[in-house]
Amino acid sequence: MLANFSPTGFFPDAMSHLIIAVICGGAIGLDRQLRGKPVGIRSCTIVVITTAMLVDLGNAATDSSGDPSRVMSAIVSGVGFLGGGVILSQGGRVQGVTTAALVWALAAIGIAIGLSFGLAALALTLTLIVLMIVVDWAENRFPRLRGVPRHQKD
Repeated sequence: MLANFSPTGFFPDAMSHLIIAVICGGAIGLDRQLRGKPVGIRSCTIVVITTAMLVDLGNAATDSSGDPSRVMSAIVSGVGFLGGGVILSQGGRVQGVTTAALVWALAAIGIAIGLSFGLAALALTLTLIVLMIVVDWAENRFPRLRGVPRHQKD
């Protein structure tokens, strides 16, 4: 079952993945927390760390005939459920979709880290932070972007 598992080989990789996960999750969480948004530093960091470690453990637990993509598939499904839990509908207005999408992106970052694509994870982290800053600036500059009123006749 643990055909590829070697504590001496697993530990250094896991530690470097852990460091990158804390940086990525912490950076996105800090941005969210400073903006007063739900899912801040703790939650973002936990999602990225846990996802990276699950991928690491999945890779370590499979032999050459195993399929580590099954771990990633389960993560995507589980995180989709987690993200779905933050979406609310109140009075015909849907809230939390951005947070749910962000949780999904955090899992993608964790998967990239777990697969040893640390630079890709850092690039995705930076891209998400820049995107959130630019969109927030645009929405503040052009308030209509925050929510265009619907003028529909039914």
